[in-house]
Amino acid sequence: MQLSAYLKRYITSILTASAVIFSAQSLAGGFQLWEQDAAGVGDYHAGAAAEADSAATAFYNPAGVTRLKHQQISFGAALIGLETNFTGTANGVPVTSAAGDTTNIVPNFSYALPFANQWAFAFSVTSPFGLSTKYADVPFVNTLATKTELDTVNLNPSIAYAINQYLSVGVGLDVLYGNAIYNSDVFIPLKTDLSGWNAGYNAGLLVQFTPATRAGISYRSAITVSATGSSSSDSFDIPPVPVNTTATAKFPLPATTILSLYHDFTPRLTLMTTAFYTQWSVFKELIISNMATPTGPGVVALNENYRDTWNLALGGKYKVNQHIWLDAGFGHDETPTRTGYRDIRLPDNDHYAASLGVDIQPKPGFIWSMGWTHFFVPNTTIDNTLSNDATKTSTPLPPTIGLGVVNGNVNVYGMQLSIDI
Repeated sequence: MQLSAYLKRYITSILTASAVIFSAQSLAGGFQLWEQDAAGVGDYHAGAAAEADSAATAFYNPAGVTRLKHQQISFGAALIGLETNFTGTANGVPVTSAAGDTTNIVPNFSYALPFANQWAFAFSVTSPFGLSTKYADVPFVNTLATKTELDTVNLNPSIAYAINQYLSVGVGLDVLYGNAIYNSDVFIPLKTDLSGWNAGYNAGLLVQFTPATRAGISYRSAITVSATGSSSSDSFDIPPVPVNTTATAKFPLPATTILSLYHDFTPRLTLMTTAFYTQWSVFKELIISNMATPTGPGVVALNENYRDTWNLALGGKYKVNQHIWLDAGFGHDETPTRTGYRDIRLPDNDHYAASLGVDIQPKPGFIWSMGWTHFFVPNTTIDNTLSNDATKTSTPLPPTIGLGVVNGNVNVYGMQLSIDI
């Protein structure tokens, strides 16, 4: 027994368009994670490339590890709480409320080893891109989004050299693993699980102008992950027949440049500022080949049309006594998404951030840091009418359209230990 030709075409369009959206939006600005040093949550990473006070600096600027005097490990985690609620229409059907709330943990580990007076080696394990969104199974909303996950692990060995007391340089290798999982149940179940590896590089400079003032600049190259994995669906037949394929896709992750300034105004007060520049414009489109659909394997595509973005941070530290420092920060982060391409899987928008934190040193060589950041996210207009690209799909598809508003709330809590060995 077969479904009508019209219903086949409609359901197939929803499934394929939704499957592509998960991967594209998993790589949006809101999925770029700066919490590779959980201690920096308290000042919004305002000194990222110049503060250089722990082994975790290796991610932001490999040259910074030359400031460390002892072998050290830093490890911690950031807990990211994301709350979203969509109101609008899904393919023309009114939606009064659909919640998409998730809690995500971003761990970090770094090791630094100074040697031979002017040299230092570092190795870090971080997750520079990630997060997930999950919407309740609301009818017709699940044609736009259900559950989205992206996990990355970056292995980063680096080496640094202090040319003199004023200038240090560092270079590193990025070996990145990415895994994207999408499960949906839009009339017909569909599952896609893609993963892959690739490599890139990073480099940095640290300049010590005076004993109280320094600047850092670093660059991390773009990485394109060539991912392969399983894709499965059921046919329209009754009873349904399984459709299983090996799907492939390429996920471009952008290059990032960081510029930081650090200055001790007094023995107690330090101010820092950082500009992060991310070249998201490399992400124009996403194509998944040989993806399973109810009518068989197909090629699906989605326009993204991302733009380059700035994330600006200003923060400071105040030394209460020999054992306690108070942190605070403020920032503004741009979204790479554009009107006409934005959907509810990542309802990203330009937003402001405010941070508070504390660093506690109960004894020399042992620092415990805690921080909190709240993101002020304005209501986000959802309009993905331009996202579907029928010219590159194996079969022209009608658009899957979400129109409405998402209000969101994001809090980040970080904790880290840095221990001299």
